[in-house]
Amino acid sequence: MNGTGTGRTDGNGTHPMAENGTTHTDRNAETVIVGAGLVGAVTACYLAPRFGPVTVLEKRADPRVDPGRQRRSLVVMLSARGWRALSDLGVADAVRRICVPLHGRCGHLPDGRTRLTPYSRDGRPIWAVERRRLHRILLDAAEATPGVSIRFGQRVRSVDLDRPAVQVEDRHGSHRLTCRRILGCDGAHSATRAALEARGARVEVRRLELAYQEIDVPAGRLEPDITHYWPSGEAMFAAHPLPSGKLSGSLFMRLDGPAPSYAAARGGRDLTAMFAAHFPELTGIIPDIEEQLVTKAVSTLTAVHCDRWVWRDTFALLGDSCHAMAPFMGHGMNCGFEDARVLVDCLDASTGRPGGLAAYEKSRTEDADAISALSYRHYFTMANPPREESAADVLRGRLTALFPDRFAPLYERCAFTEESYASVLRDDRRLDRLVSDLLARHGTGLVSAPDDRLRACISVHAPTTATLEDSGCS
Repeated sequence: MNGTGTGRTDGNGTHPMAENGTTHTDRNAETVIVGAGLVGAVTACYLAPRFGPVTVLEKRADPRVDPGRQRRSLVVMLSARGWRALSDLGVADAVRRICVPLHGRCGHLPDGRTRLTPYSRDGRPIWAVERRRLHRILLDAAEATPGVSIRFGQRVRSVDLDRPAVQVEDRHGSHRLTCRRILGCDGAHSATRAALEARGARVEVRRLELAYQEIDVPAGRLEPDITHYWPSGEAMFAAHPLPSGKLSGSLFMRLDGPAPSYAAARGGRDLTAMFAAHFPELTGIIPDIEEQLVTKAVSTLTAVHCDRWVWRDTFALLGDSCHAMAPFMGHGMNCGFEDARVLVDCLDASTGRPGGLAAYEKSRTEDADAISALSYRHYFTMANPPREESAADVLRGRLTALFPDRFAPLYERCAFTEESYASVLRDDRRLDRLVSDLLARHGTGLVSAPDDRLRACISVHAPTTATLEDSGCS
């Protein structure tokens, strides 16, 4: 371990504890990263080789030594943006060995039908990986990066944006660590974000109405190379395959309100009855579902919107600390990794002059807003599948088939390209207007018109680029 946070003199020049319980730093770190989660570790790997020593402060114990209670979703999804970062850092091959490729999603509909939607039109998969195993690889990579020191058991109590400096508390007492810049990678309930709020940043942290339980699904009953989900209108169950052959499932329901909700279930038996009523197929697939519903923790979902991410050239937020989102597009982690890559690119471009952090904020905020909006609305698309396709849905499908280079599924563009999320959303809205205009001008008969007629109509009305929204989740 590069840094222990013991208060004794170490590679960062920290002196022994003073009489008043405060330590002092003579030789400063170039960058302090608060939070050693997935995004914090990736950010440290990117920064240290290009901008000097990085000290990472993490309030929890080292998860490789003390796994503790599982606090986050068991499985995360890797798409093109995430793989770009892992490739840049030289760990893509190691991560791929612990991933499961997923080629599509299968909706198990309430009427007994199933609907399989490929993730891409050319067969490319997204990749499911266990969070804890990915986290271990990234922490090992960060510690192996020259200039990176990770200190666990370090709780940041306050941030001085002007100095800049952080006040840190550990088992030895309190000390102040000064540096050139501070990066907050400490999640949706970020402690560092408070410093920006004190300077006037408007922050919205809201608990979504949905809550969830992680449910283990045994191997052998479901195809192991696709995501499965069961929509029931007001609740949903989703399951992602693991390398072991088992699946990691999640039951999503409202936290409060009438059934189906966690508040409406007064105990384990009531919850089991509610589950069986909405997901009868799963009661046969998961034999110990009653025991799991009784014992598994109920977790809430938090969304974060922050109108400012940086302070001058001394402080920036990344990942969930500034844009925590619903998990239904599978892009929270990928977006956070992209934050780190864009940040170092902006710092590179501004070497020798201020403005790198401002450029990073300008580049990322609109994209984060777009993917956050898409992620939230995706749940309702998934949980409430239409009984039959509308004329607009059918027309969209035909446009994709006839003009594959001009009309691409929204999910495909988000998952398999590094295009701006904001531009993808704008194109999707333009496509909405185009489809509405075509149906208004030509009637619903256009849906079944010959290809030549549809091509002629599109040549008059279509923009050069648009996207096609599809139903389903990551």
